[in-house]
Amino acid sequence: MFLVEKTDMSIITTGHIFLKRPYEVANATALKQVLQEQGGELHGSSDERYWELIKHQLIITIKVQPITELLDQCQTELNLLGLAPDDVPEVITVEGLMESVDLCQSITDQLASSLAGVTGGAEHCH
Repeated sequence: MFLVEKTDMSIITTGHIFLKRPYEVANATALKQVLQEQGGELHGSSDERYWELIKHQLIITIKVQPITELLDQCQTELNLLGLAPDDVPEVITVEGLMESVDLCQSITDQLASSLAGVTGGAEHCH
């Protein structure tokens, strides 16, 4: 499910991937690979939990956070997916301006598939 939020600057589109296992080195490697395959310019934090992808003058941010930090924001989506906070230790958030909704959705789907996560009502497992 993609959420659309109006801010002072512009309209933001957001997607979540709920991870059923803690985010580790293998996940960081898979995440980086998916982002590199998008083309464009990629910047990541040293702990590989924050990324910026710049493609066609659009900036997409990808953040990995413990579910406890996003519980208020994600509770409705968790309920719709039939998940409890204990089921998902961490969440990946893909965010960009409304102009990048297709790219954000594509990245969200690819990350969910690569990382065996849950997003938008679909569970992706290898």
